[in-house]
Amino acid sequence: MSGQEPAQDAPNPQPPGEAGRLGDDAQAVLSAARATARAYVGSFDALRQLFAAEVGLARDALIHALVYLLVATVMLGTMYVLLTALVVTALRSAGAPWPLAIAIPLLVSAGIGGFGILRAKALLRLADFEATRRQLKQGLAGLRDPAAPEPPP
Repeated sequence: MSGQEPAQDAPNPQPPGEAGRLGDDAQAVLSAARATARAYVGSFDALRQLFAAEVGLARDALIHALVYLLVATVMLGTMYVLLTALVVTALRSAGAPWPLAIAIPLLVSAGIGGFGILRAKALLRLADFEATRRQLKQGLAGLRDPAAPEPPP
């Protein structure tokens, strides 16, 4: 002999296509149920991680937006007071009428305030949980554990 003996078959070999022992079938069903449960647990874990990441992103975006709103508010107030005082004094000494002397500081303040509002609005778009909502629309079928066996057709 060549030293390689054919492997010994199980005590009850089954021809293909026939039902096996009840214990083997139950074991296969239990194994498939465990694989399915692992896939869903993995899906929920991935969704939980995605949600946690988006909560962090939303928190940071909200903080940045509030800082820009605070800066915009302070700048609007400061610019209005300073520019009004300086420009009104300069324009009045040059002979400009009162409406023109007041309109210039108002336009500058409105421009800075508008920039602050647009920047805050752009940052708040990051706080909408878009990825989590998109994943929930697709369902959990898109999230599978690569180590889990393929489900039967």
